[in-house]
Amino acid sequence: MQKKVKLKKHNLTIARLLEVILSMSEEQQKTILKQADDLVKGDRRISDRKSCDLQVDFATSDRTHKGYIKNMSKKGVFIEAQAPIMIGEEVLMVFKVNRESKAVKLRGEIAHATRWGIGVEFIAKGPQFDQHIRDIIQRIR
Repeated sequence: MQKKVKLKKHNLTIARLLEVILSMSEEQQKTILKQADDLVKGDRRISDRKSCDLQVDFATSDRTHKGYIKNMSKKGVFIEAQAPIMIGEEVLMVFKVNRESKAVKLRGEIAHATRWGIGVEFIAKGPQFDQHIRDIIQRIR
């Protein structure tokens, strides 16, 4: 049962939200709806995230981009970037955990995109890959 919301006559926040939502594409509206649902229901993420600020180069089939990995989990990363990317696109990410480390190369698929960046879910699965990701996360300072 949904709780009724009482709207104030001059609620500027709702008016601004509607203005922004109406200016979005349908795909963007679906993304923002999912994010709003997550806020209301509580975050349903099944993986803890490790905050970080790692410079990353990432490439789609036709372009290369630069950004910053802002958090990482065993399932994926969030990259802060302003790149024209489509949900479902495959990306190759290359980054270093620290200056002394070798470059890490990971493949992923764009799971969601916002104006702040992209959520990338790792493609590889399995116990060896999971251990590899745990090792990377432990090395993040």
